[in-house]
Amino acid sequence: MIGKQVLATLLVTLWATAPAGRVQEVRISPSGDETEIAVITNGEVEVRDFILRDPARLILDVHGAVSELPEGAFEGIGRGGIVRLRSSQFTDDVVRLVFDLAAPADYHTTEDGERYLVRFANPGATFEPWSTGSVITGTVAMQDRAPRPTVADRATPHMAPQDAGGLERITVAYDSASMLEVLAGFSEFAGVSIVPSADAAAMTVQGVDIRNQRWDVALDAILASQGLGWRLQSEGILIVDKLEGIRARDTLQTETRVFKINYASADSVASTLERLATPNRGQVVPYLGANSVIVTDAPSVVARMDSLISNLDVKTPQVSIDAKIIFVDRTDVLELGIIYDLKDMQGNSINDVIGVPDPLNPGETTNSTLVDLGGNSVAVLANANDRVLAPSLEILASVAFGDFSLSAWLQALEQHKLSDVQAAPTIQVVDNHHARIQVGEKTPIRVLDAGTGNTQAQATVQYEDTGIILDVTPHITNNSQILLDVSAERSGIQTEIPDVGFTFLKQVGATRLLLDDGETMVIGGLTLSQVDRSETGIPFLMDLPVLGALFRTTKNQERKTDLIILVTPHIVD
Repeated sequence: MIGKQVLATLLVTLWATAPAGRVQEVRISPSGDETEIAVITNGEVEVRDFILRDPARLILDVHGAVSELPEGAFEGIGRGGIVRLRSSQFTDDVVRLVFDLAAPADYHTTEDGERYLVRFANPGATFEPWSTGSVITGTVAMQDRAPRPTVADRATPHMAPQDAGGLERITVAYDSASMLEVLAGFSEFAGVSIVPSADAAAMTVQGVDIRNQRWDVALDAILASQGLGWRLQSEGILIVDKLEGIRARDTLQTETRVFKINYASADSVASTLERLATPNRGQVVPYLGANSVIVTDAPSVVARMDSLISNLDVKTPQVSIDAKIIFVDRTDVLELGIIYDLKDMQGNSINDVIGVPDPLNPGETTNSTLVDLGGNSVAVLANANDRVLAPSLEILASVAFGDFSLSAWLQALEQHKLSDVQAAPTIQVVDNHHARIQVGEKTPIRVLDAGTGNTQAQATVQYEDTGIILDVTPHITNNSQILLDVSAERSGIQTEIPDVGFTFLKQVGATRLLLDDGETMVIGGLTLSQVDRSETGIPFLMDLPVLGALFRTTKNQERKTDLIILVTPHIVD
């Protein structure tokens, strides 16, 4: 029994608070050279009107009423400058009528009993009257009415205000309009749900004239002039309130979101987002296992981070770098010399060239120097200590006179050496990242610490990278050029110094270049020329004109070393 009484009380309360008025019909008809719109209502209602200039729309809000129109949209009207009509139960007690106009128009309104009339100049020819349908008389049962649209039926914004590039533009002018009317116009234009606070709803907008601006920018300007702000909820509803109210909501609310990072590294993105987090409240944690970033902060801060991540986490182009290291070593050798050996048959001998019988070992010869102190004897050897090494030509002439023999050797050598070493390393790297390629070995180097005082000397081993080494760091500019920091090296062991270690031969080129895609540039070139000439021979005789060549050994060596380093970068799509 108690349940029935409560239900009856609730039904009476709902019936008492239901809107008393009804929108029954909309008529469009010619009135002289004007177009007349007549809204037929029943009951006590209040009609408020405003117009949008771009696109041209006339909006009528019937307060204190419900809609009894047969449809929500009437397409193809096409008369009197009216393209179509859309109707909706905007709120529980407000019916919204939106007339799409062929062009903006100056209009005037009048009230005639239960008819609300709107007239404006007819931009076209005379037309036939049009109506949404016959007026329904009598009481309408609640179950016969068209269902009212719910919040779920209304459109929600597809992007956050800060990402709203490319939204439709609007032209509006308000002289003395309530904030509710302003927000209702923007809600209808943009297809978004707007909920104002009580303080915002009580405000009045005056002296506003905005032309051809994005609707979100126009709305933000109007709200800012009143000390208001807006916040977009995750459900797509715009909350309009005073700025301190918006901040208070953000302070009380937190949101946790996981951002999946596709191309950048999670730790680098997290270090950037930490600067945007709310001090002592916001948290940014990188999760390297899934390359993600976990953010906990106020919804507005999380929304800004979302926008920033979309700009940071972009696919980075790559650069393929082809390098070429060319090392050419040319050596030319020319050696010419004459050796003389004069000795007697039984006496003294200087035997660096021709062996003589060994007196200590009968039947064998020796190249050792022999001195016979038993009598007079002469032995001479010239130019034998600086002979041509591995000569290509040897001519021997021997003359015997009395107890002496004279032997002479003409030795000659001409040699050309060419060493051509070419290395062509290729490496591919992501833009703005360092890359290194090495083909070679690590050479140990002994480092000796002599020690001080009573400390004994200690030897340690360090390792030196040798071989072909290429270090590059590319940066792609906005005009598709490549700024390249590059270092190319060819190195190797040259000689070993006892108790010290090794000496290294290095050719290195390091520079910064600005190249076009596919352009080849020489980053290093070195030509080294070295000429060595030596003459050894018999003093005074070797200096004689013309004949001096018979008494000396001449060695000429010329060495030329060329090093060229080339680099060619390519942008990889």
